Amino acid sequence: MSLDFYHGHGSPYSWRVWLALEHLGIPYELKVLSFSEKDHLKPGFVALNPRHRVPTIVDDGFVLWESLAILEYLDERFGGPKARLYPGTAQDRARIRRLIREDEADLDEKGLSPIYEELYHKPEGEAPDEARLDAARAKLVEELDLFARELRGAFLAGDAPSAADFVLYPEIAYVKRIGAKKPASKLEGILPGPIAGWAARIEALPYFEKTFPPHWRT
Repeated sequence: MSLDFYHGHGSPYSWRVWLALEHLGIPYELKVLSFSEKDHLKPGFVALNPRHRVPTIVDDGFVLWESLAILEYLDERFGGPKARLYPGTAQDRARIRRLIREDEADLDEKGLSPIYEELYHKPEGEAPDEARLDAARAKLVEELDLFARELRGAFLAGDAPSAADFVLYPEIAYVKRIGAKKPASKLEGILPGPIAGWAARIEALPYFEKTFPPHWRT
């Protein structure tokens, strides 16, 4: 029996779960919600998830949201000798959780998010705060260098991608996209060599293309 996966294209939180579902080889039915059509606010979905957020999964009647809770659930329920999201020893798994927390609290919250807010969320006609952009860019550079040193072989936890890789990759995809779409961000070419190579390995995964946001292709 496949589980239902409620997804919104472009959501980094939902993207990490989609990559994980594919990595673990879990059968699922993709249910794409349109943010522009406000599908996430419609009664049917709100009845399922009162916080009306993606990602959400339904596994044999069990409803779960919040992406990190979903990743751990999927690994405990479906992970095995061929693929895990949190592989290795207790110390290895703790390190993966640390990297995820650092991604969210430092790279994203202090680095990427302020840049996104300044360039995409300001009222029309209001100039971005250049000092805030500069500080966030410097923080992003610092965090990217730290993550480059965290690579353990091809990926963050060894020779196969883990939950940490699937959490980090959508952030890196946003860095690349903002750099290409918004020259004022000064993010073009910001990725250090090891992170650029790592991102290319994620993008070479056989299931990557099906998860890529379709509206990003234009």
